[in-house]
Amino acid sequence: MDDKFYRNRARILRELANEADPLIKRRLLRLANNYDGMTATKTSRDQAKKPESNSKNDSPGGQQLADRHKP
Repeated sequence: MDDKFYRNRARILRELANEADPLIKRRLLRLANNYDGMTATKTSRDQAKKPESNSKNDSPGGQQLADRHKP
């Protein structure tokens, strides 16, 4: 499938989300973002991602999980 298809599908899902209840709206917007991620050309919105942690043991506060459980 080409980028045009994915962009069009994301647009349709966002239009549907505008008329949906809050739960369905979140799910539709998440799906639309997945379609955006499938396109070869990324927009600035797609490039603004959260930084990933360097370690699987890191917590959001930066303290490692193993350190939390020390007596």
